[in-house]
Amino acid sequence: MRAAGYAQLNGPPNNIVQEYLSPDDGTYVANYQDFKALRDSEKREVIAREAEEHGLEKPKGWNVSFHYNPHVEYHHFGSSHPMKPWRLTLTKQLVLSYGLEYTMDLFEPRPASFQELNIFHDEEYLSYLSKITPQNAQPDDPQYTTYGFGGESNDCPVFDGLWNYVSLYTGATMSAAYNLLNQQSDIAINWSGGLHHAKKNLASGFCYVNDIVVAIQLLLEQHQRVLYIDIDVHHGDGVEQAFESSDRVFTLSYHKYGTDKHGYPFFPGTGNIDEMGPKDPRNPGKAHSLNIPIDDGIDDDQYKWLFKTVTSAVIEKYNPTAIVLQSGADSLGGDRLGRFNLNIKAHGFCVETVKAYGRPLLIIGGGGYTPRNVARTWCHETSVCVGATLHNELPAHIPYLQAFQGAENGDGVLYPDLHNTKRHENLNSQAKLHKLVERAMENLRYLEGAPSVGIDTRGIPMGDLMRVREMVEQQMADEAQDKARLSAENARRKKERNVGGRGERR
Repeated sequence: MRAAGYAQLNGPPNNIVQEYLSPDDGTYVANYQDFKALRDSEKREVIAREAEEHGLEKPKGWNVSFHYNPHVEYHHFGSSHPMKPWRLTLTKQLVLSYGLEYTMDLFEPRPASFQELNIFHDEEYLSYLSKITPQNAQPDDPQYTTYGFGGESNDCPVFDGLWNYVSLYTGATMSAAYNLLNQQSDIAINWSGGLHHAKKNLASGFCYVNDIVVAIQLLLEQHQRVLYIDIDVHHGDGVEQAFESSDRVFTLSYHKYGTDKHGYPFFPGTGNIDEMGPKDPRNPGKAHSLNIPIDDGIDDDQYKWLFKTVTSAVIEKYNPTAIVLQSGADSLGGDRLGRFNLNIKAHGFCVETVKAYGRPLLIIGGGGYTPRNVARTWCHETSVCVGATLHNELPAHIPYLQAFQGAENGDGVLYPDLHNTKRHENLNSQAKLHKLVERAMENLRYLEGAPSVGIDTRGIPMGDLMRVREMVEQQMADEAQDKARLSAENARRKKERNVGGRGERR
């Protein structure tokens, strides 16, 4: 059964979804200009031949779907902002040019509605987000700063089409989640999603709406336990915070943590090894977060060992029935904002590792601020999902091929050495990493393991469950506040009576 509103399309030739046409023997191109001059049917023949010659076909035994609305590419954060939706254009062109479209089911999702975003985000925040434009933004309006806009860094600028942008990338992530729920896909991909910093009523770290939280809430309608894994260079704080009081979601984040030479914390400044969720032992979310703080310059072998060791332990202990993997590409070497030394295949190793467990898997994008390498990585990881091997020399018919050419841009290959332009000093000794793993395993001991008894929530929308949880949490907070006031009042009266004083009498 297909989710209503998230249909698989066979659109026009310039659409992300293209109809297969058998190639003939006569159409070859030497470069993109030759390709551009071809008729649309001939272009499709070239791509089909690319797939056929390199053995790209749908995998046997599992199904992969690719969820993407090309209109998400048209939005712009500003010329000086590091977030470039153009990286999505490059990713799409690489995926299509290699012929990976013939290995997957392709979907062009509709935008998410206000009501769908409201299953996590506050209604007032969404209303503000849906109306704000560069023309009507009021920096003096208290809501402007309360909701995370402006400030010294202006991480979350107001730009034309902002509401359309957040609706599109969240709609694509929801579409992918529905495919898993309907068992149409074993692996569902949305590279435009993964905006993990957004909070319930706060834009943060280039993120306005948290598509991940929305998708996990959908998955929880059928899945008792969802594991969220984050390999972005920044801590997945928004997702962790959203599910901090639930034992049905385990959040595992690998990220840079610490301060720079000027003493400033690396954004968002959270995610140390001792941050494991709520401290209250009665809270079901206690010990359901595991953070792996990493220092500058970690290399391929170190990261692969660390990821494999810890992730395997978490999966075996928690036994999730579905997994969400945020594959932020700012953890690559040479990233504009990142501080690691990872190459593309080491990053892709994380996808290989998680895929091998055979659980329903939602893969989403995230950070990544050197667009050419983001595109290379997500194209490679798409090939990992379908079990394909891609040749290193980029196809001549790729649009924007010049973005990948030249020594500084990777010499026209899919897998360049990402250390050729910038390499960070590796501050991660083996002894330090072994100590980190020891701490991680110690933290896992507090996890009681996979719940053996499921809670029957069938027929109750996850949004309603979340609202009930909030009401209970608010009631607990009010009770704690009343208790604190009563304690303060008793202390004041005690002081007035001089009880426990040094014996002086008035």
